[in-house]
Amino acid sequence: MTTPPGDGALLRLLCEEAGEDALRASGAEDSLVGDALEIRARLAAHRSREAALAALYETAGDLASLRALQDVLQAIVRRARTLVGTDVAYLLLYDQEQGDTYVHVTEGITTEAFKTGRLAVGTGLGGLVAETAQPYHTADYPNDERFAHSDYVDSVIGAEGLVAIQGVPLKFGDQVYGVLFAANRRVRPFSPDEVELLISLANHAALAIENATLFEEVRKAATVHERLTAVALDGGGPAELARALAEVLRGTVSVLDAEGRPLAGAGVDPPRPDEFVRELATARARRASATRGTACATPVIAADEHLGTLLFVRGGLDASDVHALERAAQAVALMLLHERSVAAAEQRLRGELLDELLGAPHRDPEGLTRRAALVGLDLHRPHVVLVARAEDTGRRRRIADLAGAYALRRGGIAGEAGGDAVVVLPVERDPAPAPAPGAEAGTGPGEAARHLAGALGAGASGAVTVGAESAAPGAAGVAGAHRDAARCVDALVALDRVGEGACRDDLGIHGLLIGRADRGELDRFVRRTIGPLLDHDASRGSDLTGTALAYFTCDGSLTRTAAYLYVHVNTLYQRIDRISALLGPQWRHGDQALQVHLALKTHRTSG
Repeated sequence: MTTPPGDGALLRLLCEEAGEDALRASGAEDSLVGDALEIRARLAAHRSREAALAALYETAGDLASLRALQDVLQAIVRRARTLVGTDVAYLLLYDQEQGDTYVHVTEGITTEAFKTGRLAVGTGLGGLVAETAQPYHTADYPNDERFAHSDYVDSVIGAEGLVAIQGVPLKFGDQVYGVLFAANRRVRPFSPDEVELLISLANHAALAIENATLFEEVRKAATVHERLTAVALDGGGPAELARALAEVLRGTVSVLDAEGRPLAGAGVDPPRPDEFVRELATARARRASATRGTACATPVIAADEHLGTLLFVRGGLDASDVHALERAAQAVALMLLHERSVAAAEQRLRGELLDELLGAPHRDPEGLTRRAALVGLDLHRPHVVLVARAEDTGRRRRIADLAGAYALRRGGIAGEAGGDAVVVLPVERDPAPAPAPGAEAGTGPGEAARHLAGALGAGASGAVTVGAESAAPGAAGVAGAHRDAARCVDALVALDRVGEGACRDDLGIHGLLIGRADRGELDRFVRRTIGPLLDHDASRGSDLTGTALAYFTCDGSLTRTAAYLYVHVNTLYQRIDRISALLGPQWRHGDQALQVHLALKTHRTSG
């Protein structure tokens, strides 16, 4: 069997990849030319698939060799342009901080405006792909009404001369990182094979970004762990930890305590808690990092206890930073727990020392002096002793803890005695100038009492009454000052001055009465002056003593006194007559009125 003349020419032309016109002019039958053209199309498709597979294999090799992310993305865009056969290819990435997309890699793009362009999510073809995570394409973008056009996007695309555009999402799991594009400067449809190829390349790009993100997270976490371990081994505290975090993560850091107060900060202008109230509250409530824009609040938690928060601020904040902060929060938790245990042990020693100072100062004064020196307290110096009391017994433990921390910061000791918190603070040898408003007060007794009352009241969320007295050098001086400070608290409560801080000098005549005078003499003065009134109340269960004191408190006005006592004025007249019968008619007049009023106050303040 011989081959027709035209058939041999057809095979030769087919091997030489001649055009369709040359094939039809070969003299072969039309059916054979049709078969030849189909074979050519299949061979072309096969070569295209081989090229695509080779490109995907090379891309996988790039990922396996852990090349730089930018190099991998550039190679993917270059291969997309070559394999799909378009004029240009480019890649948009999602910007979490700005909430839009930006051009990251280009191939074949010539205009600078395009290379630096940004695209809002939902705008244009690329914005739609980023929003829906689905591929879209158009053969004629400028005239395609399916997309939300904008003057900015259309001008950038028009300046580059792009017409046919295909976009596919860079998607890994549920995370969309951006969009991969292939585009032409003429009208041109995209085949299903080209779309599938672009999707495969986009998946590799998303995988590269995911791998780079995970690698960066591991690198940052390892670096943070290494630096924080070094800080811990060197005995560093929150300040050193904040500096290490600021250096590693290249941002600003604030370490906050459980109440949201700054413990330490590092970096230029460390973040202030009052500027990130919502993030701090969210992090504490959810027990997880809360981010907004450039800021991240990461809770410091041990077991079920909230110990504090790390507040970090930096432009371009990403998931690797959050992961590193969460690792750092674990180190901070261990550090704070260690500091607490050390402080608790030291506070126990200080509390035991205070018990001996108050209970048995004369037993071994030299031994007490030596033991006080071990915790930094020099009993050869004068001190001020403060007694703090809250009417709510449920807050006493909290107040004692706050008082201990307060004393530790000021070089003193603290403990509990008789249900009250007791603080002993050293007095500065050289008097300091008056503090500025809002600054921490000095250690004069009245000033120290007022400052401690404010600090404990704020920390315990309720009124705390504080009495103070100066203590002479020596253990016995501390014990004596404690007795007078406790009497001062009694007087403040009796005088309806709960929540205040004061020393004896602040109480006027009452301060003299609660001093180190003979208590027996004071009791005899009270009995001589208002004894019949006290006996009547004791035997009848009445409170004529309170009525008489209210009368003087209201400056002798019967109307105001009745209102103060919540009684009818006629009832008050009957009580006044009964008091006059017991004390004599002159108890409201002249010198006797002064004596009765003073006796009533003395009785009240002495308990």
